[in-house]
Amino acid sequence: MIQIPGYAGLSKLGQGGMGIVFKARQRDPDRFVALKVCPPDKALDPTFENRFLREARSLSALSHPNIVKLYESGKESGLLFYTMELVDGVTLRQLLDARRPSVRESLRILRQICDGLACAHAAGLVHRDIKPGNILIAPDFTVKIADFGLAKVVAGDSLATTESGGALGTAHYVAPEQMENPREVDHRADIYSTGVLLYEMLTGGLPV
Repeated sequence: MIQIPGYAGLSKLGQGGMGIVFKARQRDPDRFVALKVCPPDKALDPTFENRFLREARSLSALSHPNIVKLYESGKESGLLFYTMELVDGVTLRQLLDARRPSVRESLRILRQICDGLACAHAAGLVHRDIKPGNILIAPDFTVKIADFGLAKVVAGDSLATTESGGALGTAHYVAPEQMENPREVDHRADIYSTGVLLYEMLTGGLPV
């Protein structure tokens, strides 16, 4: 059982390569949050720990209504964690699985993704994993970009790498240059992925 001081009522929301996400109540202030915890079996891997901490740092550097907000990060009893605002809605993946958005809805989603990415790019961050599962949609159709676990800091005209520089991202959504030369990708890779999202929203299929 995962226990972190100050948080109660954990219920699992999902799990991915970078961690397990729970819905939890933060006692002070009294609010519901999304609590992301590094998988215990990977917590001892320095490379994975660095990636997890880098995601928290990436989020902490961003403040935009279309990017999930970071509240707190830390380490308790050997568990790395951070908390984010809880988006009580669906992912774009879930929306696409249920129905095809209208053109008006698709453009509304697109505009908000672009606004959030513009903020990240202005801060020197490339997301590198824009896909339907990382786009959260609230009931009022507010869009939030999540999961900056693969984000990289752009230094000058190239990408500052802190690991092997292997091709990362999700097939069908990554730009060709991200597969061919991942060390050199810049903000245009995110724009390519966003274009794939728009194509999928409008047609129901993928360009590849």
